[in-house]
Amino acid sequence: MRTTVIALAALLYPALGRAHDFWVERAGEEFTVRYGHRGGETLPIDGAKLKAIRCAEPGGAQKDVRAAARLSPKEVRFTARCDAVAVFHDGGTYSLTPDGEVNLPRTKAHDVVKAWESRQFAKWIDVHSARASTVMGEELEIVPVTDLGGKKDGDKATFKVLSRGKPVSGAVVVVDHQPLGETDSGGEVRLRLRGPIDTVETSIRRPLQSPDAEVVVLEASLTFEVSK
Repeated sequence: MRTTVIALAALLYPALGRAHDFWVERAGEEFTVRYGHRGGETLPIDGAKLKAIRCAEPGGAQKDVRAAARLSPKEVRFTARCDAVAVFHDGGTYSLTPDGEVNLPRTKAHDVVKAWESRQFAKWIDVHSARASTVMGEELEIVPVTDLGGKKDGDKATFKVLSRGKPVSGAVVVVDHQPLGETDSGGEVRLRLRGPIDTVETSIRRPLQSPDAEVVVLEASLTFEVSK
């Protein structure tokens, strides 16, 4: 039954399958935020749409480091000591028209087929930190249930999908744009790790009662380093 549900989701779930990736990577104490196709072309990032870059410091505090970030056309960099990083990108409202997608609400576009709000949440964790499973409280986020510090490429691990700290059931979880599992009633799913850097993603839709859009599409990614 679960396999059937996932296969059906792959057909009815084009947003995540074709969506642009949004993720965070680390090199030493420098972090890079990117948007586009992981492993391929990166696309421009609008700095005005980055609403928060939160760093969970080793001491336990969380602080927004967005003001210290360095923006370039296709990436955002910042230097900090973080056990976890959470970035919020508010894409605004999109409308699908006969001529394609436009970054406008339904009320400002013509011949709109459907309209939606887009919010993306990228997260990075240090798997060797005791705070790797820290819940950042995002509108959508993925946290590891399994201790990833001792896991290697090919091992299995359990992850949980949360919305503001509460489990999300029925969320399809994707790796490399391939649906690999669906969260259970507790928001959990078990996946096989793919190193050396793994990114797990999910997306959910929620209805809106607004003249500008019918739904809000929430997308979340979790990136971490895997031992060989």
